[in-house]
Amino acid sequence: MTRLKPLLRVMRIGYLIGLVILIAWVVRSEWSEVVELVDGARPLLVVASLVASFGLILAGAWFWVVGLRTQGYRAPGPQVFAKATLATSRSLLARYVPGSVWFAVGRVGLLRSAGVPLGPLSATAVLEMATSLTVVLICGLVVLGLSGGVPGGATWMVLLAVGLIAATSPTIGGRVVAWLAARRGVEFSLTWRGYLRLLGVNVVFWGWSAVTFLLYLRAFPATDSYRTTLVIGGFLLTWGIGFLAPFAPQGIGVFEVSMATVLQAEGVAGTAVVLGGYRLVLLARDLIATSTAEVIATRRALRGSARKETLQEPGPGAGSGPDR
Repeated sequence: MTRLKPLLRVMRIGYLIGLVILIAWVVRSEWSEVVELVDGARPLLVVASLVASFGLILAGAWFWVVGLRTQGYRAPGPQVFAKATLATSRSLLARYVPGSVWFAVGRVGLLRSAGVPLGPLSATAVLEMATSLTVVLICGLVVLGLSGGVPGGATWMVLLAVGLIAATSPTIGGRVVAWLAARRGVEFSLTWRGYLRLLGVNVVFWGWSAVTFLLYLRAFPATDSYRTTLVIGGFLLTWGIGFLAPFAPQGIGVFEVSMATVLQAEGVAGTAVVLGGYRLVLLARDLIATSTAEVIATRRALRGSARKETLQEPGPGAGSGPDR
């Protein structure tokens, strides 16, 4: 794996350079199609999508609260939720760093500095990546299959979903992760009850994420003909596929082209550009949330420093007693 890192880094750089060139070419050659797709746009729905996207931060923090509890961390829930929300907000921009782990690494580092033990944090980070991928692919496959958006209907997709759940369950995946964690000196445990709770939180997260995307897409009248189930199922599945592309940070490019293909858009290139605008909504959310969280964290640090200095100051009359 270590030997593959330099190659993967080169692939990412080459991919991003190629993507920028491709976007420039599409904008130049397909500009009239892009303009036609965004004609009559409803800005209020874009704003609604932006506002709704902040709910994803809260849902993500909720997952960490539940994840830490499954690993035996018993601090008061509201306290942990506040810490997780602040850490999540401060780490959002790490999602744009090539590699799929930096967002989780950022939250682990910030929560550790806030007093949360490293063991439960590391286990929760692994659980988030594993269960998120499982839920987004399962929900995408099932909803897309029910919408008639893929060959073969929904039956084989339900079977595949059951297989994914089994592979990541405490009985199979949990034991594998526990064995790997033990080799690194980290204690890991996962019950079926805890596993199902984590899946439930992820269903809420990805359901809300799909609604956020749907609001954005419905801002363009040209997309009104797409069925809601097709949009939601396609979004979940193709966003999950983007996770599986290690050369594409946040699946950029992979999601847009795959989603345009699922929608069977007449102009895949132009539609992909419009779909890519959703990332600008998320970027705006990330900038607002991160800057706000940094201000809050800075003020808390200053208050804590001032309180510490006050406690260390000598009281009245200190040092004025008789010499011994």
